[in-house]
Amino acid sequence: MALTYKRATKADIDILTSTRIEVLRAANNLTDSTDMSEVKARSYDYYADAMSTGRHVAYLVFDGDEFVGAGE
Repeated sequence: MALTYKRATKADIDILTSTRIEVLRAANNLTDSTDMSEVKARSYDYYADAMSTGRHVAYLVFDGDEFVGAGE
């Protein structure tokens, strides 16, 4: 396993948003049928704004080309 770490940029907002939805589903025992469209939209907007102003920093972890985790 060769992990690499990358500071997230605006180009990575989709990864951050989908990861947030995945974590929220797991933490709250939500099924895949639970509508998360509003949370997804608001999370995307948050990341876009906060990352452009430097208020949010996140790191992505990859094993080769496969995304395996994030830290914020």
